[in-house]
Amino acid sequence: MKYDRRNATSSWSGYNHQGKVGIFLALTELRKLVEKEEDYSSYELILEKNGGEDVEIFQAQTVVSRHQVKAKKAGKYPNDYANVRTINSRLHPTGYQTSGTNRNNRFLHVICEVRGWDMDKQTFQQTYKRAAYVPNQSQVQLYTYPDGKKYCDLVVENQSPIDNFCKDEIKKILKFSKSSLVDDIEHIEETLSEIKDLISRQIVQAHSNGNGAYSVISFQEIFNIITSQAKRQRQSIRRAKLSLEMYWNNIVEDDVDTTVINQILNLPDDKFEQLLIDLHPDGDISGSKRLNDIGRLIDEISIEYILYNFLKTCKQERLSLDSLRYNLNHESLRLSMIHAPKGAESRVRDKIMTNESFIRASLDTDYLINLCINGQKFFEEKPIHEDGKEKLLAEALGEEKNRIFSNNLEYIDYVNTVEKLKEDLNE
Repeated sequence: MKYDRRNATSSWSGYNHQGKVGIFLALTELRKLVEKEEDYSSYELILEKNGGEDVEIFQAQTVVSRHQVKAKKAGKYPNDYANVRTINSRLHPTGYQTSGTNRNNRFLHVICEVRGWDMDKQTFQQTYKRAAYVPNQSQVQLYTYPDGKKYCDLVVENQSPIDNFCKDEIKKILKFSKSSLVDDIEHIEETLSEIKDLISRQIVQAHSNGNGAYSVISFQEIFNIITSQAKRQRQSIRRAKLSLEMYWNNIVEDDVDTTVINQILNLPDDKFEQLLIDLHPDGDISGSKRLNDIGRLIDEISIEYILYNFLKTCKQERLSLDSLRYNLNHESLRLSMIHAPKGAESRVRDKIMTNESFIRASLDTDYLINLCINGQKFFEEKPIHEDGKEKLLAEALGEEKNRIFSNNLEYIDYVNTVEKLKEDLNE
C-alpha cells in the first residue's frame, strides 16, 4: 500500500531546481527516442503525483523512471537522505515510493557530492567514522549527469549547470530531427524558457485544482515547442518591421503622406510577410523563410529611392496593397522593390517566371516599377522559360492562357515612374 505525502506543488516551478531537473529528464528521454527514431507519442513527464515522487517519466501506464530531487547544500552523507533510503510504508510515510519501479529506474538527484552512497555497512563505518550508516532499503541510485558527476551544482561560474544540460539536449533533439534551428542559440534559449513557463503554469493549475491533481506534460508537446518555427518567424517579422520603420523615418519629410507606410507597419504578421514577398518577386523567398530572416528582403536603397519617391508622388488612395497595383488614367503600374542593376532584366525575369502568383497578379499591368531597369519588355515575343510557362499553360484556360503571355508588361525605373505620376497628377 502507498502512503502519500503532502503534495508540494505550491513550491514547484519550472524555474526552481526540481522543475529544471524534470525538464532535463524529459528532454534526455525524448532525445534518446528521437535519435533512435522511436515513437514518443505515449511518453509523458509527470510532476508530484501522489503515490509517486517529484518527477516521473511514464510510457502509457508504465513507469520508465522515478526521481526524487533534494537540494540540500549540506547533504554530504547517506544519512542526510535517510527517508529516500527507506521504503514508503505506514511506519515510514516519507519513504521512497517503490511501487511500479525496480532498482534500475529509481533515482535521487542531489546538488553536492554524497560520500559512501553505495558502500556496504562495514566499509562505510571504517571510512566515515563520524557519520551514521543508513541501509539503502529502497535501492535508490544517485543520478549520474552528462559530466559524469552524481550531483549537479545549482550554480557554477554564474551559470546554471542544469540549464546548460537542458540546452545541450534541445540542440541534440534539433540535430536528430534535422531542424534548421539546430545552430540558433537564441531559439534554444527561448525554447527552454517556454518549457519552463509551461511547467510553471501546469504546476500552478494543479495546485489550484487540489484534490490530488498533478501535472502531465506530453513528450509530443515538448517536441512541438522545440521544433516550432513560430518564435523565430515572429521575431523575423518584428525585425523586418523595425528595419522598414527606421529606414523610412530617416528619410521622411514633414509634407509626405504616411498613410500607406502606417498601413504596412500595422499589417498582421502574416499579411506583412506576404507583402514583403510580393514586393520582392525576384527574391530568395524560400531561403529567407528557411533561415527565419524575412527581413533580409528589406533594402535601404529600395526604400529610399523606389518606395519613398513613389509614395511621395502618387495619390496613395489609388494603390492597392493586396495587388500592389496602381492605376493611372490610362495605364497601370505594379509596385516592386526590385533593385537589380541595368542589364539584369533577363535574370530578373527568369527568377520571377517561377512565381506564379506574381504572373497572375500582373495580368494587364503595363509597367513593373523597379530601381534601375527601364524600357525593356518583361516578356519576350515567345517566352521560353519552361518551369514557369508550362505550369501556367497547363492550368490556364481559354483567353486567360493567351493573356498571360501576350502581356505588354515593361520595366520602368523609379525616375520615370515619378515622371509618369507627375504627368498623371497634372492631367
